Order: sequence, then C-alpha cells, then structure tokens
Amino acid sequence: QQWIHAARTADPGRAELLADLPAEINPAEVTDQPNQLAKQLISFIDQSKEELLLVTAYLIPTPNLEDAIERAEARGVNVRILTNSLRSNNHTSAHSSYRNHVGRLIKHGAKLHEVRSFAKDRSNYMLSPVHDKALGLHAKLLLIDYEMTFIGSANMDPRSLRLNTEMGLLIH
Repeated sequence: QQWIHAARTADPGRAELLADLPAEINPAEVTDQPNQLAKQLISFIDQSKEELLLVTAYLIPTPNLEDAIERAEARGVNVRILTNSLRSNNHTSAHSSYRNHVGRLIKHGAKLHEVRSFAKDRSNYMLSPVHDKALGLHAKLLLIDYEMTFIGSANMDPRSLRLNTEMGLLIH
C-alpha cells in the first residue's frame, strides 16, 4: 500500500536511456573509443548550479571528470562524493589509484565520504546476522540539483568512462 501511495503522489518525471555505442573494433587497439556517455555525464556536471552528489564504487577521475568537478566547485556548487574506503573496496589497485586524486578533490572543495565496511549501523543495510559481514558500495549515480538523476552501470573511472560500453537512465 505504501508503494502504491508513493507512486500516486510522486512528482512525474521523464526518463531517458543513455548509452555508449559499442566499439566497432577492440577498444584497446584504438585511441578514439566510443565514450558518448562520459561526455554526457561531464555535460550534466557542467549544468549543475547548486548541488552535485556523485556515488561510485570506484572513483579514479579522468582528467575531464576532475576538471568538470573543479568547474562545478568554482561556480559554488556543493559537491559531495561517496565511494568505497580501502577496506570496503574489492580492488586494492583501484583504491590505490583513487588515493592519488583525494588531495586535489578536497583542495577544490569536494566533500569526500567513504563507506566504512564495518560501520556500526550496517544492520540497516544488510540482512542479519551482520557480525561477520562487511559493507561495500556498488551503486553508481549522479544527482544534480535535485532535478536530474543518472543511475547506470558506469563507475567514475577510466575503464568505465573510456573503455567499457556503459549505459544508464537519466531521470528528469
């Protein structure tokens, strides 16, 4: 009944599917891979006016992504980022690369948060028993000015933004 009530009283929106075109040849063999989705995500960040919330399991900003985040911060946009901590990350090498970007992100004003794998309130997010379970973030989303939300397959890392074929929904 609560879901029915929520659906009936929700603000209407519009969803749009965004996706990379599949590469015609092995993307590892060319320098100009299909990265339409990455360009669109940068464009959405560049449209932000007040708030940008970025959630990603793996955060290794490409130069274009890092520049877009800095432009948003320079406009006074409140930038908040949530990603995995070292302990909640299942790829130590990805976390190691992410650490190279932390100083620059924070220096320009981003509020950076990391998931704690053994957070005291993890029972809110996991089925019992939780004493031997660890939290890990797998979500990928952008929330822009509470007007646009992107939910998709793309992490904010070079593999997703430059190599993989990714897709997601942009909800207005």
